[in-house]
Amino acid sequence: MTPEKKIGIIGPGRMGIGIATAILASGKPYNIKLFDTKPREKNQALEALNKAKSAISANLILLHKEGYLASPVDRRLEALDLSCAVAEDISQCHVIFEAVPEQVEIKTELFRRIDPFLGKNAIVASTTSTIDLEAFWDSVSRPENIINTHWLNPAFIIPLVEVAACEKTADTVIERTKALLSDLGKIPVVLKSSPGFIVPRIQAAAMNEAVRIFEEGVATAEDIDTAIKSGFGFRLTVLGLIEFIDLGGVDILYYADRFLQKALASERFSPPESVVEKMEKGEVGPRAKKGYFDYTDVDIDEMFADRYKGFLELLRFVRQSRLLNFKGGIKLGH
Repeated sequence: MTPEKKIGIIGPGRMGIGIATAILASGKPYNIKLFDTKPREKNQALEALNKAKSAISANLILLHKEGYLASPVDRRLEALDLSCAVAEDISQCHVIFEAVPEQVEIKTELFRRIDPFLGKNAIVASTTSTIDLEAFWDSVSRPENIINTHWLNPAFIIPLVEVAACEKTADTVIERTKALLSDLGKIPVVLKSSPGFIVPRIQAAAMNEAVRIFEEGVATAEDIDTAIKSGFGFRLTVLGLIEFIDLGGVDILYYADRFLQKALASERFSPPESVVEKMEKGEVGPRAKKGYFDYTDVDIDEMFADRYKGFLELLRFVRQSRLLNFKGGIKLGH
């Protein structure tokens, strides 16, 4: 599939800056046009854009110093143009990343404004993390070209981009978006447009529980974060959560849920339906050859050995790092 060559980014804020940095850092031959559409005097808009360009340059310099960029930063910046004339310049773009404030009214007004100037096959990718794509359908003439690309901050470092599609999103748009993100070195995962997507929804649940533990006086904020960094979070760099459940045992989660549900008198710990169903079927993980994944043809001992090796590699890396550690708190380094 032919990569998209001209990319528009609307919004010179943190997300727009991060996406622009990611594209430029990829080293691929894309031309970027960064737009400012906020109502203000032209000189103020240019000031905002130039400030964003400086931030992008600083990000690229950081990547270069850390060994992630081989070519000079100035050469990368040659592919970046700034514009306040969204109506005139947006028609040149094959893909547009919308990164304006997280308000339905602002986003829908922007879509109405740019819609007459969009190319027939131009992809419009919102970066919203909370708004369902259906909210934008009436603002554009081709809703099949709208998709959501939820980048995680900092967008130029975090590999994941959640690609959320709705019932009207064309399959070709999904595939083109995945191809572009993959070409940029990102890891796209496709999901149905749903409140909270994947990561924000899981993050919210985990963050809220951490705060509840703090509020109940169970542990200090520093010790809670130390526990997350050296235990829970440490394992998640090697195991995904669903694999984590399988390898620990679906039955372990089931009994832990039941205990916490009763001990903390909260339905938020009630076992999910599929956990109960798997308990009834005996599909509790690798030893049963079936959990959430199928282990029929998997060498279980070898699989566990590989995961242990992954943990040891990570442990070695953190212990040798001058910036990373397992302690909670605001101090960095050793």
